[in-house]
Amino acid sequence: MGKVLHGGLAWIVLLVGMLVHASLQAMELAPYPGVEVVESSAEMQVISRRIILGSLKKINNVLEPELVEFALGTRHGTTYFFPHERRVEEVAAFFRDQMSQSTSILFECKGRDCGSSNYWANTVYNRPILYGPEQYQRYMIGRSVARDLYIAVYVGQRGTRKIYAHIETIRVPVESVGGSEEEITAELRLKGHYVLTLPKSSKNFDSLLQPIASSMKSNGNIRLTLVIHDDLHDGETIEQSLERTSGLSQSIRASLVSAGIEPSRLSAYGVGPLSPREKPPGKHGSALRLELLVIE
Repeated sequence: MGKVLHGGLAWIVLLVGMLVHASLQAMELAPYPGVEVVESSAEMQVISRRIILGSLKKINNVLEPELVEFALGTRHGTTYFFPHERRVEEVAAFFRDQMSQSTSILFECKGRDCGSSNYWANTVYNRPILYGPEQYQRYMIGRSVARDLYIAVYVGQRGTRKIYAHIETIRVPVESVGGSEEEITAELRLKGHYVLTLPKSSKNFDSLLQPIASSMKSNGNIRLTLVIHDDLHDGETIEQSLERTSGLSQSIRASLVSAGIEPSRLSAYGVGPLSPREKPPGKHGSALRLELLVIE
C-alpha cells in the first residue's frame, strides 16, 4: 500500500511539474525552480486587449495607468507561487533576464513607483492573492522581436512574505492591427494621438480606417493630422521614402474623405524613417504605422 501511495505521489509531482513547464513554455519563459501554478486561464478570442506601459497615477481623480495601448489578440495568464523564495528581486531578475534576450522591454517599475498594489491585484489582473505591501512589487512588459507577442510579469510579496507572480501574454496576429472606435476616441482624448501598425502585405486599409472615420463622426470638432512612418526600403533614399510615405498618407486621407469626413478636418504627411520609435532587438528601422495627431 505504501508503494502505491508513493508512486501516486510521484505521479502527482510529475504532473504538476509538467503543467508548470507547459504554462511557462506557452509564454516562452523558462520555469523558476520549484514554482507552483496557482491558476491559469486562456482567452482565445481575438479581441482588444489593454497593454499597460506606465505606472498607476490618479488622472482626473481616477486611478489609471499613465500610459496604455490597445492590441487585438489572444490572452494567456498564469499565477504562480514561489514556496522556496523570499526575495522579490531574485524572482523579478530571473524573468527579466529572459525577457531582455527575447523582447524589447517597453516599461518596468518597482516598489511604490508602480502605484497601488491593490489596483494591480484586483483591477488589472483580478488576482487578490497578488496584493501586498507596495514596496515589494515589480512589473515589467516587453514585446517580442517579431512584434507578435507582449509578455507582462507582475511580482508581489504578501504581508506573510509569500511571493506570487502573474505572467500574462497577449499574442497579436500579424494582420490583426488597429483598434475600435471607442479605443481610438479614448486615446485621442487622453493623449492627443493614436498609433496603428499597418500590415505591409496589404494596400487596402479600409477595415482599419472605418473606426477612425466613426470616431471623427462621433466627435464633430476633432481635426486630425495623419502621419505615416516607415523604415527605408532596400535601395531607397530618404527623399524617396518621404515621397512614398507622403503618397500613402494622402491616399489614406482620400479614403477618409470618401467615408464622409470633411477634407478641412484632415491633413496628411509622410516622414519615412525621420521619426523613429524604440526599435526591438534585431530589427532595423520602425514598423510601417499610421499616427493620428489631434490638431488643437
